[in-house]
Amino acid sequence: MDYSVFWRFDFDAFFVPEIFISLCVMVFIAILSFVIYFKFKKAYENPLETPKGFVLVVSWFVEFIDNLVLNTMGSRNRNYGGLMLTLAMYIFLVFTIGLTGLPSPITYLGVPLSLALVTFFLIHFTAAKENKWGYFKRYIDPIPVFLPINLLTMWAPLLSMTLRMFGNAMSGFCIMSIVYFGLENISNSIFGSLFMGNYWANATGAVVSGASGPAGIFIAPFITPILHVYFDLFSGFVQTTVFILLTMIFILNEQNEAPEEVKLEMVRN
Repeated sequence: MDYSVFWRFDFDAFFVPEIFISLCVMVFIAILSFVIYFKFKKAYENPLETPKGFVLVVSWFVEFIDNLVLNTMGSRNRNYGGLMLTLAMYIFLVFTIGLTGLPSPITYLGVPLSLALVTFFLIHFTAAKENKWGYFKRYIDPIPVFLPINLLTMWAPLLSMTLRMFGNAMSGFCIMSIVYFGLENISNSIFGSLFMGNYWANATGAVVSGASGPAGIFIAPFITPILHVYFDLFSGFVQTTVFILLTMIFILNEQNEAPEEVKLEMVRN
């Protein structure tokens, strides 16, 4: 009997590049947090000195997120600022990391699902905290016969937030893949004669055809950067903003009383 079957481990069967990149992003955020801590600790040694450089940028970003939380959720929920800041950093980084040529974690369904589960948990945690045992009454409103329907609608925020983010990321990935393939083929057909046919493929011992030759790299750099700005940077910023805003709104809706600041804003509008 071959007992080696019990300790064999097929790394390729379990390794998911998107998850690995996601872990790298989280490690980067953790390291960045320590750097920020020591930078600000040093800055506090001379509080009269005007912040500049890295400290100024971080201060502006933290203040922006805190003000967004205060204006949306009120002072009662100002402690959510740290969570929203972390979510914003992570989501924006996993969207824009595709600019480096690495696989974007957001195109792996498990990543947006995990992010949406954070919001889903906070929604029901807040509802249970606010209503105590009355939390379960929502599932039989207006009459008990609506229990199956209410149980189904409970999952609506989870599905909508997951599919919205995943769909936007995958649409950008698919469009960019098609554009790269098309531009490489066009470039190869125009400049292919400059590289002596299949010489480059034969020199490496591989069979290269279509847009895989070296002539396929000339046109894409003039067109794709503009598309990357939209599909990676702009779309990443929009999806990050939408996700944290929806998270704050869903949590706020579960609280029994809206903060006074939000009530005043509603009256003004």
